[in-house]
Amino acid sequence: MKWIRDLAHVEVQDLDGKSTLLREFWTERPAVLVFVRHFG
Repeated sequence: MKWIRDLAHVEVQDLDGKSTLLREFWTERPAVLVFVRHFG
């Protein structure tokens, strides 16, 4: 699935506010990616 490979290159902020590539979250172990939509 190409879209999964594309996600690896997305830049996000970690809990400390540091920018990192999304793929860094699953380099050592599997990860679950959850999107939460804020209503309000």
